[in-house]
Amino acid sequence: MAKVIPIDENVSSDTISYSIKAIALLGALLGLGFWLLSTLLNQLIIQPIFCQSTTGAATCLKSLSMSGDIATILIATVGIMLMINLKMVRPLIISVSSAAVLWGLSVWTSGLGWIEAIIWSILLYTVAYVLFSWIARYLLIKPVLIVMLLIIVAARIATVL
Repeated sequence: MAKVIPIDENVSSDTISYSIKAIALLGALLGLGFWLLSTLLNQLIIQPIFCQSTTGAATCLKSLSMSGDIATILIATVGIMLMINLKMVRPLIISVSSAAVLWGLSVWTSGLGWIEAIIWSILLYTVAYVLFSWIARYLLIKPVLIVMLLIIVAARIATVL
């Protein structure tokens, strides 16, 4: 026989699935992780492999971009797993949207000093995760996806200008 579990009316779905402090901390940690991972990939894997000979010269020129793109994918995957552990709403949509907006971040911060690059990475990841998680709280999926898509397109256009 099925067991009936009473619902507590004092607990709303917003308090369970959305904590802006936890999301901001998650975004900051992922931003720091992005910078660290992209730097390590560039210095320890991509440059030693492709920049030792003249045959990999074209890849060597794009090593920073390549390491940043790989780091973005890995950090998005880690972000999904962490958001699942935090029981956040729609972690896949949040993480993919943040990755789409921040694609190319390593190239954007390439001319900065390492402290400035860390600060910008942390700041941008925090803002992206807070923004997209706030939008994802809405119950209907179609408006959520439309708004996120508009933000992604606007951000990609702004980065090209």
